[in-house]
Amino acid sequence: MRLILLLQLFFCVTAQGAITGDSLHYLNPGDTVFLMSNDFGDKYLLHQMEPKQTLYSLAKFYGLTVGGLYYSNPGLRDASIRVGQVIRVPIPNRAIRRYQGDGFNPIEYVPVFYRVKRGDTMYRIAKTYFRMPVEELAARNQLMETGLKTGQLLHVGWMNIHGIQEDTRSGGGGPAAQHNQAMKEQYLGECQGREYEESGVAHWVNGNETAGLYALHRRARQNGIISVTNPMNNRTIYVKVIGNMSDRAYEDNIKVVLSPMAARLLGAVDPRFFVKVTYCR
Repeated sequence: MRLILLLQLFFCVTAQGAITGDSLHYLNPGDTVFLMSNDFGDKYLLHQMEPKQTLYSLAKFYGLTVGGLYYSNPGLRDASIRVGQVIRVPIPNRAIRRYQGDGFNPIEYVPVFYRVKRGDTMYRIAKTYFRMPVEELAARNQLMETGLKTGQLLHVGWMNIHGIQEDTRSGGGGPAAQHNQAMKEQYLGECQGREYEESGVAHWVNGNETAGLYALHRRARQNGIISVTNPMNNRTIYVKVIGNMSDRAYEDNIKVVLSPMAARLLGAVDPRFFVKVTYCR
């Protein structure tokens, strides 16, 4: 146990960079994986591109599609990839081995640590992020108290150096990306090519970011799905229309009102930003 604490202290000092691998491998024996999480519960690592590494091979190694990498990295395109560029890679729970158990070969696995962010609790990390007992997480990291510090590293398991099998994932990314894909499939099924496009301003107000992906729109049918694109970063999301916009409440140039979660997934900073909207009626 003392060794774990010493190792954790060491990692706190040295784990500022991203995983690099080499031209043939994305994880090597001796590496350590550091996971972080975003506001929507997606866990991810940072990978720094090395010579001869490509988005396709990176995606394949981690059981993703290139589209899954695009979703997690707004504005990312193959033509812009350069050596040293840092790519965010979503990691599913099923890719993390929580316990060594029978058949565990330490040569084929590297340790996985989670970096605590502001607002995290032991319960949330154990139960929500990694689906393991709180007691196990505390014992593994020799924690006598439940209080955590931002940036603290917690040992949560191990990952295979041979990568992630595609069938380990239930979709092409983390929970938010998977939900977006499901909404996209519903949209394509509903529209079947009968689409209308418009450009203008999206409006949103800070609020509960866990409430879901929804919008108000003037012409799209209620309970239908619309596509919203932020041309500044080329990110597209699909959201459910829960009602019509009132002409009295919103100016003509405002084309859509978005939920906080939808706006954040589009990378919005200001309460109003330019978007392209595609919808069917």
